Amino acid sequence: MNKWNVASKIAGGLTAGMVLYNAHDVGKKHSEEHVKMTSSERLTKLYMRSRRVDDLNPTTSKLKDKYFLSNADWNLPDKFHAVTGYVKGAFEQMASDIIPASLATGALLSKKHSKIFGAGLVIYGIKYLICDVLDLGRPNYLKGSE
Repeated sequence: MNKWNVASKIAGGLTAGMVLYNAHDVGKKHSEEHVKMTSSERLTKLYMRSRRVDDLNPTTSKLKDKYFLSNADWNLPDKFHAVTGYVKGAFEQMASDIIPASLATGALLSKKHSKIFGAGLVIYGIKYLICDVLDLGRPNYLKGSE
């Protein structure tokens, strides 16, 4: 194995690590957001039902309060929503990083063509640096037409 194949494999490993780290981080953030949104919707519905009193019976009011508090402390739905939010966020990020993930997989797994995939990673890295990091070469929609 020559030095270019080794360099391509190293670049592929680093890129694969970056893609997986991004997917994990976005998954965590999406999970937290998803849990907050779904629990707020669930608790709002429960709270509104607990405030609706058809009669002035204090026993009914106390039972509704206990029912609301017991459901507010129940966090099993939040655990399911955390998992589904994580999976959704991670896969959305993986889908947006499909090009570097494909190039990294090719560089790591290909025996004959790892140099080509490594060159593709370099080209994609330069494009990413110019377009996404430096924000050059993109239209500025905020600037008014003159």
